[in-house]
Amino acid sequence: MPDMPDTATPCFASRADLLARSNANRLANLAVPADMGMVPNDALRTAIEGGDLSGFDAADQAALALALDAIDKALADADALLLSYGIPRTAQSTLLARLASTIALYYLQGAERMSDDVQKAYEAAIKTLQAHSLGNLNLLPAPADEPAPAATDAAHIISGRSRYQRRRTDGGADDGDAGDEVGL
Repeated sequence: MPDMPDTATPCFASRADLLARSNANRLANLAVPADMGMVPNDALRTAIEGGDLSGFDAADQAALALALDAIDKALADADALLLSYGIPRTAQSTLLARLASTIALYYLQGAERMSDDVQKAYEAAIKTLQAHSLGNLNLLPAPADEPAPAATDAAHIISGRSRYQRRRTDGGADDGDAGDEVGL
């Protein structure tokens, strides 16, 4: 079987994003079908990174193909969920990648293997998406073409009279009545 490139076209998180927020061993445990033998530790990482799989036997390559398919389906389901909360398909940010990865891991985990940590992370992601859809939180990145603040937006700070008199090191007294002015 030839190398398996990342053929999925995810919106918010890629296979590599999911791997970065988890680990290859965990993903293999979740994505390789239970009725197939577990693949070597480095095999799924190699497959996700688009590496050469010719060193793995046919059974491992078949398990890897099914694991990548399960990962792609979980990522697609996560994308669909984010889209349903009003996140545009073109929006890209590390926060959106993290939310999509969290949701995809939840889908991969499955009900029979659900852990409290994964469940809580999923629920927090859903609450975040709900806050976005209600307008309480904006998850969209700022447009790249947004203009920089104009120079007239600078602050000009003027302080009032000193409360305490300052003494100079040469023995003289500072004029405590003069305000200090600082331009930013």
